[in-house]
Amino acid sequence: MNKAWVGVDAGKEFHWAHVLDASGTELLSRKVENDEADIARLIDEALSLAEGIVWAVDQPGGGAALLLALLWKRNQRVFYVPGLTVDRARDTYTAVSPRPMLAMPTCDAHVIAYPRRA
Repeated sequence: MNKAWVGVDAGKEFHWAHVLDASGTELLSRKVENDEADIARLIDEALSLAEGIVWAVDQPGGGAALLLALLWKRNQRVFYVPGLTVDRARDTYTAVSPRPMLAMPTCDAHVIAYPRRA
C-alpha cells in the first residue's frame, strides 16, 4: 500500500497543501481556497495519489475549521502540529535543506508534512 503525507498551512482565506510520498518526494503542492469546493478537490487529489493518507494541519480550528470538518467527514486521519513546533522545525529544516525554501506558506506546508512520515 502506498502512503502519502499532507501538510497544510492553514489560513483564513486560503491554505497551502504539500503532499509527500514515503521518500519525501513532492507529489503535489498548491494553494487551496478556504471554500468547500476547493478543499473537496484537494482531498480528492490527495486520495488519488496514495491509498494511505495522513494529514497534518497547523491549526486546531479557526481558519482550518472547514478543512477539518471535511477531512473528518471523509474519515481521514488528521494530526495537529502547533505553530511553535512549525516555527522551530522550519528553522532547523532550512539550515539543512538541499534547496532554498520557497514562500512561507509553501515552506510551512512542507515542514508540517515532512516529519509525519516517520
